[in-house]
Formats: sequence, structure tokens, C-alpha cells
Amino acid sequence: MKLTMFRVQNFRSFIDSGWIKCQNVTAIAGMNEAGKSNLLRALWKLKPAFRSDNKIVHNDLPLDKFDEIMDSDIMPNFITARFKLRPLDKEQIKKKFPNVPAFDTVEISRSLSGQYTVKFPITVPEEAKAKLADMIIKLMPGFIYYSNYGNLDSNIYLPQMLAKFNKSGINTISKSKRRTVKLLLMYIGITPEMLVCDAPLLENATKKNVKLTKEQLYELATKKERYQKLFKDAGERLSREFNQWWHQGKYKFEFDFDNGNLTIFVTDNEGVRAPLSERSVGIQWFLSFFLVFTLESQLFYTNNILLLDESGATLHGLAQQDLVKFFDELSKTNQLIYSTHSSYMLPTDQLNRTKIVYKDTKGHSVVNNELSAKTNASRASLIPINTAVSMQISEEILRESTPVIVTNETDKIYLNFMKSYLNFVGLAPQIKQVVFVKTGENGIDGTAQVLAHDGELPAVYLENKGRSLELADNLKQGSYQKEVKKIISPSVAGHYKTIEDLIPYEIYAVACGNYLVDIYGSEFAIKTSEPFIEQLEKTKRVKPLPDNYREKMAKLAVDYMETNKKKLKNLKISAKNWAKLFEAFAE
Repeated sequence: MKLTMFRVQNFRSFIDSGWIKCQNVTAIAGMNEAGKSNLLRALWKLKPAFRSDNKIVHNDLPLDKFDEIMDSDIMPNFITARFKLRPLDKEQIKKKFPNVPAFDTVEISRSLSGQYTVKFPITVPEEAKAKLADMIIKLMPGFIYYSNYGNLDSNIYLPQMLAKFNKSGINTISKSKRRTVKLLLMYIGITPEMLVCDAPLLENATKKNVKLTKEQLYELATKKERYQKLFKDAGERLSREFNQWWHQGKYKFEFDFDNGNLTIFVTDNEGVRAPLSERSVGIQWFLSFFLVFTLESQLFYTNNILLLDESGATLHGLAQQDLVKFFDELSKTNQLIYSTHSSYMLPTDQLNRTKIVYKDTKGHSVVNNELSAKTNASRASLIPINTAVSMQISEEILRESTPVIVTNETDKIYLNFMKSYLNFVGLAPQIKQVVFVKTGENGIDGTAQVLAHDGELPAVYLENKGRSLELADNLKQGSYQKEVKKIISPSVAGHYKTIEDLIPYEIYAVACGNYLVDIYGSEFAIKTSEPFIEQLEKTKRVKPLPDNYREKMAKLAVDYMETNKKKLKNLKISAKNWAKLFEAFAE
């Protein structure tokens, strides 16, 4: 059976999630505490694959409906799922219930008391309903929920590990690590039964003053040789298979075995060999995750759906992209649902499989199948998706464009209008690929290095006054020492100091008149003989200049120019100076 959609109600932060559509791989995106984990846990409790004690507990009830539910005679459903039957499912049903009409889909619910309800799309004879429902529940996939992955240690003492395999009452982290080690041994070809047999001899060989007979020495040498061959073969196999999915460098794995100790060594691209514990947390996590899911999906996951909560949180962005590709491979044999708040875990070519979770105004979790912002909360949950799309768009644009760094929003507003107008009137056609990238004053150097193409730094636009002159001098003496022409100011078009000087002053009188009168009073008049910003800063005013006054005026001026660009003749005169500025950007 294949899960097609599910709905969570009356469970923890969810009153009603609405129907959530599912594919082979489904991504659940949202902020921390939005309810992603609750969504996966509810689905897991529909039918846990490996746990018999799957009762719903008081903590699973919504706080604001707790008393109502507890006082109710009938416990409501908390999870409902719809499945599509596979051909094999239909064959088994037909064989056992030959008189029941064929059907393709089924809906299964579970109540807070643990009771199942099965709804069929066809009429089922009363005498067959209960038995057919039981069969459907058995055919339903089990759900495997993962939120904790036990990272492998560099050094594993096998006799001690054997004792841990048989120990109960240890914490969850220890259990998860124990499971990972157990799967590692299975990957190598060692079983707990082998350790039971070999541990006494291996342990005695490490103790002082313990004399071994010739037979024991021979047996020890034979067992050591056997283990070493297993470890050598496993290291080569792991290196080959791991590097198929991890693309952040090629790594070689080796297992060193001595006196009962199994040590994992990792050699990187540069030939540096180090214990696994000295490698990044990311590679430790991915190796452990890779082993667990490679083996368990082959050995144990039959007719199960994997629920992975915040997987890959410790990985670098590019490694997270590798992890998503690994998910796609796992989904060939098992459906998979994972939660994340990372943009790297949401590939833009697969956004149709992404759902967002957010809290509504009452604090209840809600799921949106459509990637659109309906509330401020849903808009916040869309941030990783918007970032993923923006990153792809940015990469494509920058790959084919000429970036120019600016340090504030005001310059960017004016320059984008100038570019639009020059294209509109057909001046300087080479500027079509110019893209303005805004950064702060302290971010110029770093941004320039990121945007550099084939060692060539991008242009930087700075004012011809004040602090900007100091920044320009620092760049010319530093990273732009060999490319001083890339530091561009309004002076390339004449005796201008700021971007505003390149705009006809009449535009400000019309577009920004009311705004300026509010600050300076009705007697204020713009002088066309002085730099615009300088005269605004030194002229006496009724109230202080707002911090964002230049950006506010830029928006007013550009809105006016954009609306009237066909009839404003003075724009055509100014456009000649704009063209000089953009020609400097494109050089």
C-alpha cells in the first residue's frame, strides 16, 4: 500500500492539519516549534513498525482540548491516512475475499483510545467487514520514526561492546549508538554470536601474565587474520559505496583491529589519515546515517515508511544536498517523509513535494500544501523555501551577469531605475546584464571575493563624499589595488557627489515636495546650483531628518519617474550621464 495523503487532528499542537498530500519523498518545512515533529509522531503512531507498546499518552492530547477529550465517552481520531493499493495487495484481498468488489483505495483512522477504523470506497458485505478491515491493517505499511542517530566512535572495544548489546536500562543516546555499532559490525561481516565465541580469547590476549597454549596462540593468530581480512574488505567496500553519495571530497575508510579494539581511520583528499573522531561532526553523522539506512533498508525495511525528523542538521549545505539525493535512492524501496528548516534540504526541482507547517494565531499547528503565504506565520515558515529559490535564481543570474556592489538601498533603487530607463530609450545596450548587489560598508571586501569571476573583482559604486571617499581609498590600497578603475562614483559623469545629483532636481520638487515641506516647512526651495543631499543636510529644518529619508525620497522619485517616463523630457537629458556611469560598470 502506498500512502497518498494523511490528516492529523486532536494531537499535541494540531487541532486539524488538513489533508497533506504525499509522494515517494515528502518534505515538511517550517520554523522551530512549528509542529513538524508532532506531525511525524502522529503518523508514526498510526502503526509503529517496531514497537508493540504504541498507546497514545496524555502528552499527545492538545492542551486546550484536554478536558473535553478526557470527559468524552468516545475518543476522537487523531490520525487518518489514505492509501492506494498495490497490485500485490489487490491479489491477496481477492484471494481471501473473492465476493468483495475490487477497490483501489482505502482510508484508515486511529482514535486516541487506539482503535482503528477502516473506510472502503465500495460496499462491503457486513459479514466480511471486520475481517477485511483486519487484513487491511496488516497490509498497511508500518512507520519508522527517527529523530536520534548514534554517531560512531573512532575506537570500539569489541568485548565491551558485546556486553552493551546484552545490557538493558541504558539511555536513548546509548541505545542509538549501540544500534549503529551493531549495524557497522553487520556491514563488516561480524555478528554478536561471533563475538560471544571470540571475545574470551581476544580479551585474554590483552591481559598481562596470561599464558596461552600453542593451540590458543594458533587459534588467536587464525582469528586475528580472519578479522583483519573482514576489516580490510569492509573498508574498501565502504570507501567505494560512501563516496557514491558524499561529494564533499573523496574519503578512504580503514578498520584497524588490535587486541579486541576496532579503530576507524579516515584518509582525506590530501592523504591525511586521522581517526574518525577527529573528522567533522558532519562526516561522522553522514557515515553513521549511511550505514544505518543502507543496511536497515536492505535487511529490515519491507513495507515500511520512513519518518526522518530534522535529518542532516549538522551537515554543511552541500552535504545536505547529497543527503537529499540519498533520500531519493532510499525512496525506491520505501516511502520517506522528512522534516527540515534548511533551504539546502529543499531542492527547487522538487518543490512540489514540500509542505509547510506553521502556527496560527491561536498557537495551533497548520499545514499548507501550497507554497503561498496566507499569514505572517506561514510567511516565516516559507523562508527556507524562498531562500532555496532565491539561491538558484541568484546563481543563474550572477553566472550570466555583471555584478556591481552598492552599499545601501537608496543607490540600488536609483540605479535599477536608470538601468530600466536606459534600456527603454535604447542607450548603452551592454548594460542589460548589470546586476546590483547590496552589502554594508563592512561587507564590500567579502562580497567582492564571492562575486569575483576568474579572479576579476566586480565593480563597486560609492559616493564622491564623506565616508565613501575613505572606503574608496581603503579599497584602492587593499584588494582593489590593481583594479582601481572598478571603484566608481558619480564623478565619472561630471562634478557629482551622490546618486541624487544625477536626477533632475525638478523631479524632487514634484515627487517629494510634500515630504520635504513636512520636514523643512513651506518656505523651503531646492537650489539647483548645489549638491542635493548637501543642501538638505545643512538647511535649517522644522524637524530632524529621518534616518531613512534618502530611501523614502528615492522610492517617491522613482515611482513618479516610472509612471511618467514617456513624457518627462528632462529624463532624456540626464540619461546621457547615466549612460556614462553604466559604461564604467560594464568595462
